[in-house]
Amino acid sequence: MWGFFTRDPTKDLVNFEIQEQVQFDPQIQERTIWTLNNCKRKSSSVLPVGTSQPQQNQDSLYSVFSFQFRQGQENLFQSAKNAFKRTKMLRHPSILMFQDGIENDKSVFIVTERVQPLFNYLRESKENDAQRLNEISWGLYQIATALNFINSDCKLVHNNVNMSSVFVNRAGEWKLLGLEYSHGIQDQAPYKHLTTLDCYTSPEKSPLGGLNSNQNARQHESGADSWALGCLIWEIFNGALPNVNALKNPGQIPQRLVQTYMALINPSPEKRLTPSKFVNLCRQSNGFMNNHFIDTLLFLEEIQIKDTNEKTKFFTELTNKLDDFPSQLCKYKILPQLLQAYEYGNAGSSVLAPLFKLGKLLDENEYKKNIIPVVVKLFSSTDRTTRMRLLSQLHLFVEHLSASIINDQIFPHICLGFNDSNPAIREGTIRSMVLLAPKLNYNNINVELMKHFARLQAQDDQGMIRTNTTVCIGKIAPYINPQLRQRILLSAFPKAMRDPFPLSRLSGIIALANTDRFYTLKDIATKVMPSLCCLTVDPEKDVRDEAFKTLKQFMQKLEKVSDQPELALDLEKDVQSCNLDLKNETSWTSWAMTSLSSKMTGYKNKNQQPSIALNTQPLGPPPSINAAAKSETKPEEKKTDEAKIEVFKEEKKIESINSGWNFEEDNDWKDLEDDDQMEPLEPIAPIKANLSTKSTVNPTNASKSDWSEWTNSFEDETNQLPKASSYNWSSSQTNDDDIFNNLVKDVKINEKKNPQSSSSSGWDSWNDWSDSKETKKQERVKKQTENKQKIAAGPLKLGQKKTNMNFEF
Repeated sequence: MWGFFTRDPTKDLVNFEIQEQVQFDPQIQERTIWTLNNCKRKSSSVLPVGTSQPQQNQDSLYSVFSFQFRQGQENLFQSAKNAFKRTKMLRHPSILMFQDGIENDKSVFIVTERVQPLFNYLRESKENDAQRLNEISWGLYQIATALNFINSDCKLVHNNVNMSSVFVNRAGEWKLLGLEYSHGIQDQAPYKHLTTLDCYTSPEKSPLGGLNSNQNARQHESGADSWALGCLIWEIFNGALPNVNALKNPGQIPQRLVQTYMALINPSPEKRLTPSKFVNLCRQSNGFMNNHFIDTLLFLEEIQIKDTNEKTKFFTELTNKLDDFPSQLCKYKILPQLLQAYEYGNAGSSVLAPLFKLGKLLDENEYKKNIIPVVVKLFSSTDRTTRMRLLSQLHLFVEHLSASIINDQIFPHICLGFNDSNPAIREGTIRSMVLLAPKLNYNNINVELMKHFARLQAQDDQGMIRTNTTVCIGKIAPYINPQLRQRILLSAFPKAMRDPFPLSRLSGIIALANTDRFYTLKDIATKVMPSLCCLTVDPEKDVRDEAFKTLKQFMQKLEKVSDQPELALDLEKDVQSCNLDLKNETSWTSWAMTSLSSKMTGYKNKNQQPSIALNTQPLGPPPSINAAAKSETKPEEKKTDEAKIEVFKEEKKIESINSGWNFEEDNDWKDLEDDDQMEPLEPIAPIKANLSTKSTVNPTNASKSDWSEWTNSFEDETNQLPKASSYNWSSSQTNDDDIFNNLVKDVKINEKKNPQSSSSSGWDSWNDWSDSKETKKQERVKKQTENKQKIAAGPLKLGQKKTNMNFEF
């Protein structure tokens, strides 16, 4: 039986788990009867009717106000029961809401949302002066409206407004509690047994309760709450009120608030400001509550009844005002209302700027839950204004987007901007790729994106868009697949350097200079520098200056390798490097785990050689050209030289049969052709790229076809010589336009002029080879002449005998 009376009273709160106690300031603790503890709802608890299970941990956090009955505290216990009844009855946004509670013969428990005492909150606040004043102005507005609700609507007197009865939730909103001494306007005020509360008693009030003997009417009974509101203002700026005489000195109360403060503590209750009049005066011009912060919060509370123009103007101006707003109120008060306004209030794209700015206050989990769904939904919108706002503010939220969301849900919608008729949309889409490239997967960055860039750089009618395309390619170069990167860059940048728009040519030069680590030394000498030399005579001086500057940069690199050939491999280490410092999920690099991984691994395992082989030994004295000295060559040396020539010819035949590139021995004229640098992953068929449809071919092949037009056009315009593959190396047919045939003719003329020198040169086999070649040439010319005559005869007529049409080529 005695165990029942000695049990823990907190066991009565079966749905909540009592946690640590929240300590009041010592001066505040002695002015309240409550003990404050944090608590949380148990996962297996029974929720009240009409509520759902909390989805977040914050939603299950509460505070509990408790009073334990002790001998001799009967009066205080009655006050606690009165507070329990009033708190459970009153419902107002600025009054701390009753969530649960227990009242019995030994204790009283009131469960509310998670709060902390106002005194503790102001002491621990880290806001600057402007934010602090905005926070206090909004807090006083809330307390004054709560008192007006109690006095005017409920016909009650709170009778206990001070620092110990005001609390702050996690959103920074001030809530009123401490209803233990509340009473009806026509009722007598209860006696306050805590003597520490005497400093808050208004002059017309008797310490023993009720009114002074010189006042017979009760029409100004609510004036006690106005007096207490003035006491609260003094405590907010100066600390705990020591006595009633301290109210005469405003202390640190702002000058804009002093006049209304003095009106609240007027000794005559009929001359005091009511809470509603106090708010109205403070909201007037130059009043303490006349600021953007309160205007913003009041507008958001009434946003459902505002028209579209008012909403657009409000959200447009809101972004610049947020810096002076308290962070807690922005995070938990303004941001949820912005999300609600976008979701249900038809706020439009104007809400995006303040929404993304406030989103930086959230942690990663909160951001993914609240902001990311909005972003994904907005990218699917076809409204151009919305798309432009998203692209211009991409830097505010791109770091919170995962690679899977970007590649699967956002990138397909962004690509539509490349084909938009509005140049601003196209340009914004191009700029956005710099931020998205680190998280794009293999197909999106190497196939789809390069396809759009190739079309924009070649066909777009806006010079700045072509320029920004070149700049973007240079910036995202480290993220392009190493097996495709060199071909793409050496096609895109020379293409830009032939653009009629000067800034586009300039961007091509700068892009080459900034991506120099991705080119082999051989390509620098044979492809990069020749294309730069053309711009040394550009009409624009800025272009010429940048071309000379870049040429010097590449020339210094080549000179350095020429003096120290062992540095060649180190300077080319980034050409095929894919060890980029990327701070993203591994899903976007999944291409490295496909069939490409085996090719790349096999290539890396080889002993990588530099693209050029240099010899630092001097050549020595030049060989003598005296014919007599040459004629003294020994027969054994002639045989050795002839054997070397035969071996060289056999090696050339073997190389012509090989379908791939030999990275260690490829030093022939094939360099004049399209140089793939790497072995193709698969045989590539000549496929014409369709820029308007989605590619379904192999990513590597698709990328190759996309950039082939750039490479061909570059060669056609800059190299007037025919390709090496166009010469018939094995045939004896002659052609007047053949440069090599002309060289042979020049040799024969020289031989006729100097027969002695020719015969003594040691190349006796040259005449035999040329004679056989001449014979074959005459036979081939004869066959071609006959074939032309047959073709000129026209088509066969009906009944005509068919001749032999088997032509030999």
